[in-house]
Amino acid sequence: MANKIREIGSVLNATARANKYRLSFAWPQGVTGVSTLSEVDVICKAAVAPQRELGVIELWNQGRKLVIPGDTAFDNTWSVDFYADESHTLRYDMVKWQVACDNFHKNIHSGKPEMIFADLRVEQLDSFGKVTAQYTLHNCFPTVVGEISYSDDSENTPVEFNVTFSYSDWVLGIGETDSYSPMPATKNPTGL
Repeated sequence: MANKIREIGSVLNATARANKYRLSFAWPQGVTGVSTLSEVDVICKAAVAPQRELGVIELWNQGRKLVIPGDTAFDNTWSVDFYADESHTLRYDMVKWQVACDNFHKNIHSGKPEMIFADLRVEQLDSFGKVTAQYTLHNCFPTVVGEISYSDDSENTPVEFNVTFSYSDWVLGIGETDSYSPMPATKNPTGL
């Protein structure tokens, strides 16, 4: 059994940790956020690496089914949970971003995607905080800025809210296409 554990350890090295990640983005041109974007990563409570699905095409020939790859599909929504500061600064900025897309009260709808779209990035970190994997979501904007719940029995509970973003596609790495090569994690057998 001890040998099997060593074998697993040598193959996996260190496994990726769900709590070692970073979220980053820049405000689009049409949004002037007041939140410090370096702090956005700190108050990000939870995020996910996006999902990609490859469709299939079924071809029938003489009673047999041949399955071949089809088109790539994206879920097109991405959800992130944040802690709120006492001024609700980030939540306010997310609502401002939505207003830049569609100002209900002034009956103005943005027709300029470059003014409201931003690229968001979620990165896997190793135990030393070095980036080992990157996912870049293109053409993002917030579709849902979630509710905040208040309750008298939540005395020592931080306030949280969810933001759901819409996006067009995502790539491994930073650019416009999948140009990613795995980045080795720093060897740290004791790092958690």
